[in-house]
Order: sequence, then C-alpha cells, then structure tokens
Amino acid sequence: MNTSVVLSTYNGRKFIIPQLESIRKQVRQPDEVLIFDDRSTDDTVELVKKYIDEHKLNNSWTILVNSENKGWRRNFIEGIWKSSGEIVFTCDQDDIWRSDKIKVMAGLMEEHSEIDLLTSNYAEFNDQETKKPGPWKNDKQLKKLELRQNYLLVQSPGCTHCISRRLANLSKKYWEPDYPHDALLWRLAGFNNALYIYTDALIKWRKHNTSAFSKESKDLKTIGHKKDWIVVAKRFNQTLRQFLGEDVNTSTSRQAKLLRRSTRWLNVRTRFYESRSILTGIKLAFYLDCFPRYRQYLGDWYLLFIKRK
Repeated sequence: MNTSVVLSTYNGRKFIIPQLESIRKQVRQPDEVLIFDDRSTDDTVELVKKYIDEHKLNNSWTILVNSENKGWRRNFIEGIWKSSGEIVFTCDQDDIWRSDKIKVMAGLMEEHSEIDLLTSNYAEFNDQETKKPGPWKNDKQLKKLELRQNYLLVQSPGCTHCISRRLANLSKKYWEPDYPHDALLWRLAGFNNALYIYTDALIKWRKHNTSAFSKESKDLKTIGHKKDWIVVAKRFNQTLRQFLGEDVNTSTSRQAKLLRRSTRWLNVRTRFYESRSILTGIKLAFYLDCFPRYRQYLGDWYLLFIKRK
C-alpha cells in the first residue's frame, strides 16, 4: 500500500532538519512526503528546499507554501486530503521518528484492514532529557482501544497517528474549522470500532513552550477559553451523532448511550460556568467519568471561584 507523510510547518527552522533526517532515513521509504508551510516568517521554507535539493528528493518530496496563513488545524486536514497514499502519516515539524516507524505501522495497517486509525507510544523529550515511553506499557502489542465514556480525550498526539485513506476521505464530510484533525479522526475511528494502538515508542515527541500544543494548553486555563471548548465539544457530539446514524459500520445502543450521557454532562457544565452555582457544581461530580481527566473537574472550581478569569 502506498504511504504518504503530511508535514505541517510554521517558523520551524530550529527543529525541522532533525525531523526531516528521521523521515529520510526510514527503513521503509514513504511514497510521498508533502510539506505544507503556513506562511513562515523565518527561513523554514528555504531550509527545507535546500534539504530536498541536497539529498535529491525532488521525485517524492514536495514543499508547498500556502497563499495565506490557514492555522494548523486547516493546514493539517487539507494536507491530509491532498495526499494520495492509502496510508497517511501526520507529522509535526519538531519531533524525531524512529527509523522503522513507517515499516512497522504500515505493515500493521496492511495486515489488519479493520484499522482506520493506528497510533503508537511515544517518548517525550526536550534538550535535557528523554522521558520513559508511554502512555501505555511499552510491550510491543497491537491492541484495540475500546470506546470509553470520556471519548473526547485524545490519548495520543496526532504526530503518532497512521490513517487509512477510508478515514481520511470520510473526514471531508465531518470536519469543521475549529476541529483539530487528530481529535476528529480519533473520535470517528473510536465510534467506528476501528481505533488501535501499537504499544511501542516509535517517535520522540518534543515538548517545548513555543509549540502550538503548549500555547493552546495555556489558553484553556481561562474561563473564556474553557467555555469555547465546551461549545466545540457539544458540536463534536452532534457530529458523532450524525456519524453514528450515517456512516458507522456497526452501530450499537452503547455508542448512543455514551453520547447521551456526554451531552447531559456538557449541558450541566455549561450551566455551572454560567451560574457559578455550588449545587450545579456538586451535580457535575456525578459526571466525573465524562471528563477527559478527573482533575479538570477540580479545575472548573478553581477557574470559577479562585482564579475568576
């Protein structure tokens, strides 16, 4: 099966070359590498073009510069749609792939046609240290991820994802501008019983304060951004309800039940943020299993009654 790597760049000059090196040195070479630059203001584009030329990669590697700044959500999802591979790998500009990542994950996708989204373990790292692999035990097993009540939690970052063309095409129907590509694909695959993990750390995931992930994580620690997250989560549930009715291969009553409970949780959470009622906050505790992480329940109390902004 043909493979594509979709890489999104924006002002990535500091870390881009090690990532490109890790792709070029893959044991199983990708059939195409598509690099979509979102109007970098540094010399990222020049560095990438020089790298492609120096290593004579022009036949399979391409860098495309957007006519406008799209933002990482749109840049990634449109890049996925423009790719041609039957298997698509999404790639950040600042990580490092293990040399057998494509070989291992593409091989599993070829052996298991039931998989729509395959993810892997990772090892977080920065300039000083590399942490122990996670988030699952690193025992090199292929496992199906069962749908849980806190299905809105994306347990592995998009840089670990391997996507079937079937799922990539289906995402065109359901994507909305404020949907992260990895969250949409993760949740669609989960509701279609087609979400799997290979428990081996196939990438080193760089964590630093200037990444889009870090910046948005900080933004969510305000009342306004938390309210915005809840609004988007409600729309996600509407999207999943439509998906369940129109495109899921095997729909069950359990999937619909999880959706209903999550919708009630988000409605109670909205009332808590609007009213700051202690009784509503206590009622919210009955939905702890819906929170992506339990500590976010306490975080709601902290934002509303201590930080207050």
